[in-house]
Amino acid sequence: MFVNCKRLSLWALVASCCAVVGTTSVQGGDQVGSPGTATGQTTTPEPILTEQERAEVSRLLKVMDAALSGELVPSDIRADVNLEFLRAQEGQVYIPFTLRLNPATVGQSVTVYVRLVPAGMVLAQPLDLEPAETDTGRVPVEPPSYSFEDVHFIDLRLAEEGDYVAQRAFAASAGSYDLYIGIKDSELVETESEEIRWGVIKRTVEVPDLWSGQLTTSTIFVTERVETILTPLSPEQQRSDPYAIGSARLVLRDTLEYAKTDTLSFLFFIYNPSLVESKPNVTVEYTFHQRTVSGEEMFNSTTPQTLSAETLPPQLDMTAGHQLSAGQNVPLSAFPEGIFRLEIKITDNELATSISRDVTFTVVGS
Repeated sequence: MFVNCKRLSLWALVASCCAVVGTTSVQGGDQVGSPGTATGQTTTPEPILTEQERAEVSRLLKVMDAALSGELVPSDIRADVNLEFLRAQEGQVYIPFTLRLNPATVGQSVTVYVRLVPAGMVLAQPLDLEPAETDTGRVPVEPPSYSFEDVHFIDLRLAEEGDYVAQRAFAASAGSYDLYIGIKDSELVETESEEIRWGVIKRTVEVPDLWSGQLTTSTIFVTERVETILTPLSPEQQRSDPYAIGSARLVLRDTLEYAKTDTLSFLFFIYNPSLVESKPNVTVEYTFHQRTVSGEEMFNSTTPQTLSAETLPPQLDMTAGHQLSAGQNVPLSAFPEGIFRLEIKITDNELATSISRDVTFTVVGS
């Protein structure tokens, strides 16, 4: 059984995306640059901090260093983080993330410190300066080097389901990392007692290799909508708007619970397909499975998408850095209430190679 759907076609949106991201994409987005501060990257000038902001960073830096040193850091803030992965430039992976915070544990203004380090790294305790034959008699201690580090001052957005939400991004090469996100409530006034309402999230992050030459994809982006950006964003605007990709802004859905009157919308990028004269030959199949008391049953499917020289715009040239994306808008009116798994199967027809991705969502009453 096939269900009706609308194919996502963002060619009109991405035709003018080069100014921000460096390369154009077909049907979905653009290759993105790398934000913030990371080894080997070109960065924008650091903003001048106010005295209050410098004080906030100094307080939070001590907590971040304590966490990286292996100390147990009590957390007054309940928070979680979700990461997505996209190709960036020069072998890097662009990683926008959504930070969700419980409003009962934090105010609406926060300072957020992001630090990415190689997996298992522990910050050694500061060493005493070593004597040396210099004019001062001392040599400076070499500061530690991190894979990525940045700080943000954020006014949080209240999401539909009641959490505070913030979105930022970082970039890294493929590999295993520990991600530390320090959060401090900026609305509380410091007292003589220990500062309250702060904490550190630690997550182990496996950054996928999207440049390996093997067929793979970005994260599957489940969206509320895709907005057109008419004016290119400045570097500082891009920093606080990480899901703005060229001339398209991906507005992610806050929840994967849907009413029957809703539409499931998603898109993703396909990387490293084999090429025939600069164009791919890929088929994408979408199958919905419903969870039942006995396990899982196939519910329905949508019409497969063929992405090839016959169906893609003639100006597409993947050898020039253009990207390939796919996605659909699927009305859920025909779906009964329950839990569903969308299986997305991507097949490189030239190599007869396939990979699969999944999205789980719930349909509730209208």
